[in-house]
Amino acid sequence: MSEENQNNEEKKQEKTYTIRGLNEELYENFSKAAKEMGTTVGDLMNQAMSQFLVTLEAGKDVGKKISEKVAKTSSNVIKGPLDTFKQFISMIAEFDLVSNISELTVGKQDLENSEKPIVFSNIKKLSFSPDVDINTFNAKVRSIKVVDELIIPPNLPLILVAKKCQMVKKITQLKQ
Repeated sequence: MSEENQNNEEKKQEKTYTIRGLNEELYENFSKAAKEMGTTVGDLMNQAMSQFLVTLEAGKDVGKKISEKVAKTSSNVIKGPLDTFKQFISMIAEFDLVSNISELTVGKQDLENSEKPIVFSNIKKLSFSPDVDINTFNAKVRSIKVVDELIIPPNLPLILVAKKCQMVKKITQLKQ
């Protein structure tokens, strides 16, 4: 990447946005939560927006059932914390959502213990153990979204894994 392109990328990341109509108390609580977590309001907002969009995307194919329920309860869901939204989606969706984790290693037994396929989202480092075979992976991993680093064993075909990924920054396949 040229130096000019790199500077343009940095400027895009530093852009300031004004959001009108924010509830003052909600913003203050959000800001306080960011400080308690040791992060900035911007970083926490990026995480919250990412989680919201990923959850909506993951739920699209569940169909009309979600559309009707979201339409009826969306105002309450949006006002509540993201955990409430995650629980809501998990209750009516045909998948389980595992999200907002710094580092997670998943084995074959973990996947087999899940009743529903799993959507992994908003995880900094996600690893699959060498005992995870392609059949278990295909049956139990619905999608992988918003992951900084995904580490897979050599027995999982890279392209088949990548087809289940969205917004994954780096996929590393371990050597045999």
